[in-house]
Amino acid sequence: MLKIYGHFLSMPANKVRLCARYLGLPHDYIHIDMQSGEHLKPEYLEINVAGRVPAIEDGGFTLSQSDAICKYLCALSGPSRFYPADIKEQAEINQWIDFSSQHILQAVGRIFFNRVVAEMLDEKPDATSVKTGENMLSRDLPLLEAQLKDRDYITGDHITLADTSLIAALEPSEMCGVDLAPYPSIVKWRERIMGREFYQRVHKRFGAEMSA
Repeated sequence: MLKIYGHFLSMPANKVRLCARYLGLPHDYIHIDMQSGEHLKPEYLEINVAGRVPAIEDGGFTLSQSDAICKYLCALSGPSRFYPADIKEQAEINQWIDFSSQHILQAVGRIFFNRVVAEMLDEKPDATSVKTGENMLSRDLPLLEAQLKDRDYITGDHITLADTSLIAALEPSEMCGVDLAPYPSIVKWRERIMGREFYQRVHKRFGAEMSA
């Protein structure tokens, strides 16, 4: 059985969970309690030497890094409109996956860490890092808004791996005070995905486990 290791506040881990749920791949989800240092225990370091989440284990094969994992899961599932075999269609999806990971997730991650996670770790927030993240979003969210203006999903009329990657990157927006109201196409796109069954099988909203 495929095993996915993650933490409910990890956007990259949630990206993998959303991908697996959309594809309908049977798996066990294993929560790694990073607050207690479970990610640094020898048994977990055998799975991911970096001591981070996400990671997967599939019949003795282990893999880390969320984008690599998602593409592996797509390969397990086989070519589909979600992640097609056509190299040009795949390249367009990969372009938006990279945009998600290198720009949106990096920016939201800065804000989320300093406004939410730092307090949990008794660390002092870095206002400069927050400002950097806000500046990154003010540059990049308009690009995403323009891409979604006449589309239901990132690359057209059907969901792809680009959508699950980007939705995971934006999940903490409400929790860390990222205002998406100026971007109505992004808001509608988020609502469209968050209302789907595969999404709600992971969680109805980001961080819901904190109140459980």
